[in-house]
Amino acid sequence: MRLQFSAPFDPNNEPESFFESFPSRPAVFALFPSDSAVASPPYLTRTRDLRRRLGRLLSPKREISRMFNLRGFARRVEWQVVGSAFEAQWLIYLLNKQYYPRQYRFRLRLKPPALLKLNLRNRFPRCYPTRRLVKDGSYYYGPFPSQAAAERFAAEFLDFFKIRRCLEDLDPNPSHPGCIYSQMKMCLAPCFAGCTADEYQSEVGRVVEFLDAQGQSLLRALAEERTRASEALQFEQAAKIHTKIEKVNGVLRQKSELARNLRELHALVMQKGAEEKSVLFFRVWRGELRGPALLSLDENVPSPVPLDQQLHNLLDSLAGDSPPVFPTQTPLLPSPHLPSAVTTVDARVAPASCRQPPSHPPAAVTTADARVAPASCRQPPSHPPAAVTTADSRGQSPAPPLTSTATPIYPRRYGAELDPAVPPWEHLSLLARWFYSSFREGELVMLNAEQTIPHTRLIRLCRKILAV
Repeated sequence: MRLQFSAPFDPNNEPESFFESFPSRPAVFALFPSDSAVASPPYLTRTRDLRRRLGRLLSPKREISRMFNLRGFARRVEWQVVGSAFEAQWLIYLLNKQYYPRQYRFRLRLKPPALLKLNLRNRFPRCYPTRRLVKDGSYYYGPFPSQAAAERFAAEFLDFFKIRRCLEDLDPNPSHPGCIYSQMKMCLAPCFAGCTADEYQSEVGRVVEFLDAQGQSLLRALAEERTRASEALQFEQAAKIHTKIEKVNGVLRQKSELARNLRELHALVMQKGAEEKSVLFFRVWRGELRGPALLSLDENVPSPVPLDQQLHNLLDSLAGDSPPVFPTQTPLLPSPHLPSAVTTVDARVAPASCRQPPSHPPAAVTTADARVAPASCRQPPSHPPAAVTTADSRGQSPAPPLTSTATPIYPRRYGAELDPAVPPWEHLSLLARWFYSSFREGELVMLNAEQTIPHTRLIRLCRKILAV
């Protein structure tokens, strides 16, 4: 992956006007020591003012100064102007993953997000908080803002169901003493064969329906029960049910709209683009970030295209069941809009057969834009999807998970596959970090299971983003 612009740097012959060619705008940049293959990794960071930051790092070092200086290290500068903090964080993530494949999680302080796990391969499934994301046939719900938030939501919503909360691997035995939940009639007590396997699986199905439907399945059932009680003139019973409905609503208010089944976590992240009158789109597909793709709202174009058609084409480029393509380095293309020493890199497409000719014939510079390739031109990811993704924030090799040879007894209901793919937890971590931030910029549009695109709402949000 290469950033959009590139310029050589010579600390011995660099004129004083060198820094004037850089924009005073937010950007992501990389300082490379040399162009040799054995060079050390670059210095990667982001800044709110590119010209001022490079002036501090690359200006001649004073004799008595503790200021961090890289003038003796840098030989080439690459940079790309960004329009939002989310775009900058995404570029920094991709760059660190490329140049620091073992330390990028530690460098970015990424940690697995807080999730709820429903382990369906267990004979008696239970729902519990976790930060370990494994492809083991389980259902994962989240991400939550913190582990404490996930624990609090799980503890409160499980009061409406009777599945177990114990940690042991159960082997039903009538001599088992049970626990306090079974004595309080808050658990079906499979530990001492207090229920049949089918009864317990039916209760687990109610839990899955509750989580998949954002609690609406339980609310509908309680509302119908309350109506029947009122029609039968059992007003005291109807009042109790009404109180329970209010309690369910109180529990659901603790969960954000982002926390849902990862198999159905579809959304659009909208950010202000670096270009004037532009909006940047990221697509979340089953918790996996795809993009970005740029939508220009400039009306002064020779052949205008309807905005809804532009949105449709743009989002189609981010759709599909194949994994997202990370930008790859491509040959340099000249650009007439930059100084002769500056080059830009275009990582929009991978195969040469899919490349589009530049809109302006260049001369001695290259254009590099880390946008999205068409679906027909996408290349398979350079790294095969791992079977296990763990909570190792330092990039160390995880231990293989424990696997079970027992046949899962949970039925394939609700149209879900038995072994759903799990998204990279780094994508969930970046998404949760942005969404739960106190200084969040941009908009999040959640999509339903059919991924229906609300074009009217998107156009309205585009106008709102550009008006800020």
